[in-house]
Amino acid sequence: MKNRLWAWAALSLCLLLLLPLTAAAAENLDPVHENRLTISFRDNGTSLTGAEFNLYRVASMDSDGKLTVTETFSRYPVDFGTWDEETLRILAATLEGYVLRDGLTPFWSGKTDANGIIALRDLPIGLYLVLGSNHTQDGWVYETVPFMVKLPSRDAETGEWLYDVVVQPKLSKRPVQEGGSLTRKVLKVWADDGNQQNRPKEITVQLLRDGVVWDTVTLNAENRWRHTWADLDDRYHWVVVESTPENYTVEMTQEGITFVITNTYTAPPSLPVNPDNPDLPQTGQLWWPVPVLAAVGLLMIVIGLLRRRSAGYEE
Repeated sequence: MKNRLWAWAALSLCLLLLLPLTAAAAENLDPVHENRLTISFRDNGTSLTGAEFNLYRVASMDSDGKLTVTETFSRYPVDFGTWDEETLRILAATLEGYVLRDGLTPFWSGKTDANGIIALRDLPIGLYLVLGSNHTQDGWVYETVPFMVKLPSRDAETGEWLYDVVVQPKLSKRPVQEGGSLTRKVLKVWADDGNQQNRPKEITVQLLRDGVVWDTVTLNAENRWRHTWADLDDRYHWVVVESTPENYTVEMTQEGITFVITNTYTAPPSLPVNPDNPDLPQTGQLWWPVPVLAAVGLLMIVIGLLRRRSAGYEE
């Protein structure tokens, strides 16, 4: 009986030590695996041919799936702290204005084929922003919603890495009309409770027409931090971008015809210090001893139970 218990204790120790290693191995991606991205641009069963798309590489990715923002995009006042689906949707809408206003060079640019398809191969791993230009076909103007895509992406159910990603961009459409016009609005929202004293008295917003600054307005308390543009030519793609104040990050969402700009206050950063040397920032801690110590603790508990049982038998 005693030998059997010792065998179970040894087996438990081995499994506990191997479990973290197995999980870590399953999470790692293959950095040299070919990444494929297919963009399918269709309106129900209609292939949208000759539609232009641009890809911008926003972040690189390591073998653990950790994203690191590129130098180009790190200068923009957006929060890259989380990468969930909703955050990526807002991030795409926010970055679009900066990319178009600053005329950033895309990582890749091209058009859909006769089947409405773009098939890309051998793309570097990372996070990409995808922007589509307005496309006119069969009496309709198609406008693409900007989006982000990870290469590779994780399967939501299995957690496995997917190296062949297929996306179908969300779009809106309107009929082509001679002399057609549309309205766009902008609304400023402040997320700075307790720090209103740091809020600027006014901010500047630019309206872009196909990436070119078409108008500039000032928002403040007098106009209730909002503005409306009417009679805009509906043949163009209209986007707004803000000159974000210092110590604020920006989020952009579009709700119907209204662009909502949310500024969140961020206190000036302060680096944590190493208690042994206050001049050096802490760079992290070693976590590998944790499972080892846990295994040793489990083994000690089993030994204690064995000793107690042995003592009981002797009595």
